Amino acid sequence: MTTENTSLDAQAIIDEAKRIVAAASDPFTGVIKFLHQRPENEPLEGVLVERVMVETFGSHEAIPQIIKAISAAVVKITRTANTIKITNQHPTKEQLGDIFIKKENVVTFDVAEEKGVLVLKKIDGLLGVEHGLEVPLDKIEVKPPKLIVTVDMGFIKPQKSLNII
Repeated sequence: MTTENTSLDAQAIIDEAKRIVAAASDPFTGVIKFLHQRPENEPLEGVLVERVMVETFGSHEAIPQIIKAISAAVVKITRTANTIKITNQHPTKEQLGDIFIKKENVVTFDVAEEKGVLVLKKIDGLLGVEHGLEVPLDKIEVKPPKLIVTVDMGFIKPQKSLNII
């Protein structure tokens, strides 16, 4: 494949991301739908992920924090059926309000719709950190303008509401 074809393919991916994000109810839903609609087992390389995010939102500073939390230091993102797998260069940590979202080297989650709400579940590799306590994220429900994050503490599963933007 020539550099020109690669550039055209990259621009088509960017244009598709812009279209999907613009049509979504909120930026987080748009990004997840974009990843969920990608061709199965066709990796989206980290350099292109960064370019897609910057061009879709206009600048690095304009990317919502929750999206930065899942898109920072990405090597590649792939989709198999309803599962998204994000392979990262190294663990990262992004502050969202009064908590941190810690991302491990590999993050996986299933994308579903429950009762008309976009849900990320079966999350592996994302942790919520508050007051020094790290707990695995169990589920993220998208209820614009909020994300309802459920953490897994065994028998109890407390929830935290975060702003999407």
